[in-house]
Amino acid sequence: MNGLEVGKHGRQVRRQVGFVFADPDSQIVMPTVAEDVAFSLRRGGLSKAEIAQRVTAVLDRYGLGGHRDHPAHLLSGGQKQLLALMSVLVVEPAVLVCDEPTTLLDLSNKRRFAALLDELPQQILLVTHDLDALDSFDRVIVLDQGRVVADDSPEPALKFYRALVG
Repeated sequence: MNGLEVGKHGRQVRRQVGFVFADPDSQIVMPTVAEDVAFSLRRGGLSKAEIAQRVTAVLDRYGLGGHRDHPAHLLSGGQKQLLALMSVLVVEPAVLVCDEPTTLLDLSNKRRFAALLDELPQQILLVTHDLDALDSFDRVIVLDQGRVVADDSPEPALKFYRALVG
C-alpha cells in the first residue's frame, strides 16, 4: 500500500488506513463525543492544545460540535456512525475502509453518510450490499464465494451482480 509491503511494514500501513464498521458501538470507546474523537489522537505526539483544536475542527465540520460533551452512547444511530467516522478522520488516514457502514441506518442517515463519503479526499474502500451507495464510485469489485467475479465501473459490475444473484 502506497509503496509499502503490508507483510513487512504493517505498523506503517496501519497508520495510513482508517476503519469504519457497521456497528458504531463497537468503535465508540470513550464516554463523551469529544473524548472519543480525541482518543484516536492519543499516540500522535500532539500537544493537548493541538488535540483540542483538531477535535473541535472535526466536530464542527461534520455537525457534532454542539454535542462535544454529550454521552457518546446516547447519540442517535446516525450520530453514532458519524462519530465513528469522525474518530477515524481526525487522524487523517490516506485510505478509509468502510465495512457495511450504513447497515444500521435509516434511509435519511444512509444518504447523509454516503454523501459525506463522496466528499472525502481519502481513497474509500466500501464493503456493502447497499448497491445504491456504489453509483458514485470509480470501481466496483463483485465477490462470489470469496473470488473476484467482476471488476468494472459501477453500472456493468452491478448489472453482473444482479444477474448473479438472480
